[in-house]
Amino acid sequence: MTNKQKREARLHASIMLYQWDIGGLSEEEVVSSYSECKDKEVLERAKKLFLKVAKDTEKVDSVIKKYLKKGWTIEKLYPQDRAILRLAVWELLNPQEMQSPPLAIINDAVEIAKSYGESEKSPKLINAILDKVFRERKSE
Repeated sequence: MTNKQKREARLHASIMLYQWDIGGLSEEEVVSSYSECKDKEVLERAKKLFLKVAKDTEKVDSVIKKYLKKGWTIEKLYPQDRAILRLAVWELLNPQEMQSPPLAIINDAVEIAKSYGESEKSPKLINAILDKVFRERKSE
């Protein structure tokens, strides 16, 4: 799979996470109804990412919470930003699963946030949190 395809899979997985988060749909409903991607290999990777992140949301959210500003909660984040963060943090916590370098994961998340983030500050926020997660994981 090319780096471009991996980024595209991350984009589609973050959209699925967004739909799941705000739509009140089950994981199965999101996966079965998602049709934004025509590349089967990319779609399969996106679905796999989505399902793994959805399964581990509680664990991922606990990591994100450690790096939010005082008084902020996961729920205060914009939904699309929350989806992008959840996906990237999950990948950083599970590097063996999707076999991508941490800096590629962070870069893709920031690039997705530039286009799909819900605020002009989204890329900066996402980069800051992911950088802290990466540094913590690296020092373990």
